Amino acid sequence: MTRHLQLLPAPEDREQPVEIIDGTAASRIVPVPASPGTLPLDLASELRVGEPVVWWNQKDEIDWRPVIWMGIAGVALLAVATAFAPELWRQPIIELLKLLIPAAAPAALLLAREWVSRCAVLVTDNSVIVIDFRGHVDRLGFRNIRRVRRDFLNGGVLLEGAQHRVRIPPDLAEDARTALASQTRHVLHGDQRPEDSVGWLP
Repeated sequence: MTRHLQLLPAPEDREQPVEIIDGTAASRIVPVPASPGTLPLDLASELRVGEPVVWWNQKDEIDWRPVIWMGIAGVALLAVATAFAPELWRQPIIELLKLLIPAAAPAALLLAREWVSRCAVLVTDNSVIVIDFRGHVDRLGFRNIRRVRRDFLNGGVLLEGAQHRVRIPPDLAEDARTALASQTRHVLHGDQRPEDSVGWLP
């Protein structure tokens, strides 16, 4: 005899009305992106008892390529300024800083963005969990998402609920979206659809 397991929503999701879509759309299967391997124990400890992980990944390194290219652009800008006005370098140090800071700022800001975007993202059967570079953990149920917008802090997307928010960096945003779609493709929100200004939600 074949047995089927029923997946129950998280406690905070159970009060939300759910509508099941019938028809052709319900028969389509969304492939789940590949995870990098076995979930580490420190990340698994953030799961509820028996909670399945659909997909996970983490950004734990800084991508230096855009930072280096932005730094090269800043140096090139200074070289052009020097070619046209070599006397710039004979100015007082305070005046020089007014020139150097704008040239170095884009690379510095990009480096800061890469630094804060380091995190782990877990998609379960009903929630998105993010553990940021400080070890801070936040969880947002799919049906508790109220707003999706561009995250100017890390360049990815920001999912906001009534009490929680999670930041997904651009390196992980597309796979996280696909994993979320695999769990929510046949489920509609109840009376209120999330505000999605970036068109990220499936």
